[in-house]
Amino acid sequence: MTFITDLDDLIRNRHGDVKKLREIKDTIRHDNFITADDKKYIESLISIHLKNQPLDKTLPHQQTDTKLQLQSEPNANILDSTNDLVSSFSSNKKLGILVGVAAAIAIIVIVGFTATDFTSNSILSKSLLVNVDQTTYQRADIISITGNAITNAKSVQLTIENTDGVKIWNEIINPKNNGKFSTLVIAGGGGWENDGIYTLKVMQDDLAEETEFSLVQLP
Repeated sequence: MTFITDLDDLIRNRHGDVKKLREIKDTIRHDNFITADDKKYIESLISIHLKNQPLDKTLPHQQTDTKLQLQSEPNANILDSTNDLVSSFSSNKKLGILVGVAAAIAIIVIVGFTATDFTSNSILSKSLLVNVDQTTYQRADIISITGNAITNAKSVQLTIENTDGVKIWNEIINPKNNGKFSTLVIAGGGGWENDGIYTLKVMQDDLAEETEFSLVQLP
């Protein structure tokens, strides 16, 4: 008969502390382990109630072997758990590296787009341009002025000179994000008395561009 069988007989015949015996049995089944005190307690009950004689002297040695064998399984489980932990850590480390690489790529892309956008907004054209909506105006007409700047980071200065080369109008404008600018001016007032060719100029930093239009008397 095995040790577990004897333990079952003790529980079934209610020899000893049945509750304690059941706890010992559950411990053996779940943990494959039994303490020396519990072992001696069960051996004494077996000797008294089941065999009526002391157990063979070799039983402690055999039980020790059994105990060692039963304890080997938890060690294997611990080893498996350790391997799982190492594997999990390795997987998490790889995942962390991949996430870090992805984040770095995203940052590079964002910075690249930002740099591109900054460049496109800062340096918009190779030439400074200015235009009017007509070539000839009468006094009190509204002149529509449009143009393109080299950069939107700096303002442009607009001026109009009359037929005598006298500056009769001036305005400073901040270009839009796309570099375009526009404004309106009325062809009238001081300096607009003479008919002839008027000059519209635009300046940004050291660059300058100009266009001309005519002013004529009302019929």
